[in-house]
Amino acid sequence: MTVANQVTLLTERGCAVVRLHGDVDHVNAGQMEIEVLTTTRAAAGVVVDLTAVTYLDSAGLSFLDRVVAVFHNRQARVRVVAPADGVVRFTLDLVGFLPELLAPTLDEALDGLLRLAEDDPDSGTVR
Repeated sequence: MTVANQVTLLTERGCAVVRLHGDVDHVNAGQMEIEVLTTTRAAAGVVVDLTAVTYLDSAGLSFLDRVVAVFHNRQARVRVVAPADGVVRFTLDLVGFLPELLAPTLDEALDGLLRLAEDDPDSGTVR
């Protein structure tokens, strides 16, 4: 599977949703990072959906940490979907990934981003 087949971009409720598929590891994390950051460069709100990720190693964790930092630097609001009963969520919880950014479903992640936009009436857009 090529990186292009492992990264899907959609728009849901005015937010960019990046769905990752398969393994996110030392083999592809760098290319995935470039793909995610390139496809979301103009987004004010981003959801990284890890529901279909089957494996996440330390390179994948570093990739996720870096893209979240870039989104914050861009002042784009971000949430990460990782189902509560999944191995990826276990890994994220184990390493202490920011729990306030995690959501168990795409709907909950989008709701969280939209609530943030409502709390910031000056923004005018989802960030």
